[in-house]
Amino acid sequence: MSRNYHGTGFKNFLIALILILGAALLFGVVWAPARAKNLFGPADPSLSILQRSRSALALLSAKEELLNGRPLGGKSGKFAIAEDESVRSICLRLKTEGYVASAEAVCTFLTYSGLDRMVQTGTFTIKQQYTALEIARRIADPNARDIAFIVFAGWRLEEVAAAVEAAGFAFSGQEFLGHALQPTAAERALLNIPGNETLEGYIFPDAYSFEPDITLENMVAVILERFSAASQDPRVQEGLTRQNLSLHQAVILASIIERETRADEEKALMASVFYNRLEAGMRLETDPTVQYALGYDPVGKTWWKSPLSLDDLAVNSPYNTYQNSGLPPGPISNPALATLIAAVQPEESPYFFFRARCDGSGTHVFSITFEEHLNNACP
Repeated sequence: MSRNYHGTGFKNFLIALILILGAALLFGVVWAPARAKNLFGPADPSLSILQRSRSALALLSAKEELLNGRPLGGKSGKFAIAEDESVRSICLRLKTEGYVASAEAVCTFLTYSGLDRMVQTGTFTIKQQYTALEIARRIADPNARDIAFIVFAGWRLEEVAAAVEAAGFAFSGQEFLGHALQPTAAERALLNIPGNETLEGYIFPDAYSFEPDITLENMVAVILERFSAASQDPRVQEGLTRQNLSLHQAVILASIIERETRADEEKALMASVFYNRLEAGMRLETDPTVQYALGYDPVGKTWWKSPLSLDDLAVNSPYNTYQNSGLPPGPISNPALATLIAAVQPEESPYFFFRARCDGSGTHVFSITFEEHLNNACP
């Protein structure tokens, strides 16, 4: 009687164990993957049944971190992914930099979905409202990657517009140019630009990272804010006061210097030449202002024709500083911060002339008299 009882109990235990194991198997292999698919999308087909089950269970346990959890209410910013950076490193940085609450959860989702093989290099804009799941999907989407955009010092608006056209924004280069030529009252007020002026000179040279769907207005706002911040540099502000210049006048002078030389070390000395000429009542007689007045040169396929002919120097334009005294009416290019500082912090010198050195270095030789200037001509 006792043996039958123990036999029946063991049999019941086995049945219960089988039922439990079956339920666990059903949960892990059937229910959990189905639930994970519903919440997180389909699993990577290359995963084995065991890998799929394990990943599904891990995702379900991290559901809050992926769908709702953002540290400190979520962080906005730019997140850059380097070439050859491992997915594990990317997940850890997302957590360390405050974008996600769990590095493990993000890595698990990327592996589960197969997106770990599609993570993109480049920079991504992460907004406060994005969940960790949206962030994970975003860094694997080439269309979500920021557009890298560079404005080079010395470009005029038309050259910036050409770069806009080539970059692939949602707006055209022509639309950018039209906006830059007729900025809004708010944009002019931000930088105290005279009412009839364009944004020439204020498109701050720098490397930018823009969201792929950024609007024209927002793009311009970012660029102008960067110029505004640069113009608050103490060296700029102190120089403006010392030289008794408006910011607009300083930008005009800097825009000329930017086109005359690429050598930062001689920009302040070159500025002194222009100040000396203005103080002496001499015309500036600088080629870049004539090049600006001439516009596009179809022969050289450039906006900066060189060399200039005698006829070019006689072009009828308020920008022609061979014919008109003082500064031209507006900037002729977009100068860098270093050039703006040089324009308001000139060296003291006796020089009135400069010309390019004959060694191809791109630097200049300076002279006091016109005779010395002529003697410095290349043979």
